[in-house]
Amino acid sequence: MEIVLRSRVDVFGRRFNKRKSRLKILLKIPITFTCLKFLISPKLFQPKSRTNHRQRTRTPEKPTGNRRPDHPYPPEIQMTTIRRFCCDDLLRFSSVNLDHLTETFNMSFYMTYLARWPDYFHVAEAPGNRVMGYIMGKVEGQGESWHGHVTAVTVAPEFRRQQLAKKLMNLLEDISDKIDKAYFVDLFVRASNTPAIKMYEKLDYVIYRRVLRYYSGEEDGLDMRKALSRDVEKKSIIPLKRPVTPDELEYD
Repeated sequence: MEIVLRSRVDVFGRRFNKRKSRLKILLKIPITFTCLKFLISPKLFQPKSRTNHRQRTRTPEKPTGNRRPDHPYPPEIQMTTIRRFCCDDLLRFSSVNLDHLTETFNMSFYMTYLARWPDYFHVAEAPGNRVMGYIMGKVEGQGESWHGHVTAVTVAPEFRRQQLAKKLMNLLEDISDKIDKAYFVDLFVRASNTPAIKMYEKLDYVIYRRVLRYYSGEEDGLDMRKALSRDVEKKSIIPLKRPVTPDELEYD
């Protein structure tokens, strides 16, 4: 028993002497704070993996070629709120109507649309409750002339070229097609308003007929139409061969 204990004591003594000698050697060498950290935890000084560093700093790739982005609309439009028009909006949308090509009506005209066709009257708002634009319309007609009508659609100058008008038009078309089961959607536009005409043509509207002296200043108007799913044979968009006068219009 004594031999075993002595052997263990000798082993412990040798280990202690080795550690003591190592400590003496280290004390003779000037030890900096960095060296001390390395002695305590060498893992802190292992080089980081380049692969991990690249993964952290990698930026998302931009869509190229035929790849389409996740959202077809610009960031400003993604944050847009489209809701029903209300009476309070009549006091806030005057800045949108400053465009000389936008028709402005009296207060009773807007109130009539709010009361009779609320589903066809919508406003688009930007963050901060800023009015970006609005669309006003109605549904009317009988038989195969049952249709949705765009009375006015306009966007503030600072929010144009962002496909907001397209979004508002699509909303009115969906209501006319899926809810009211209309045959087509129509609208009137000044013959001189080339940008608006091109925009409507991109939305699959065609010029159905010319209305002589429809607008103030003796300017002609163009009646443009888009057939909906109920008009399978597209009869509603077959162009008329002659112009008409405002008195000949069934609906305006």
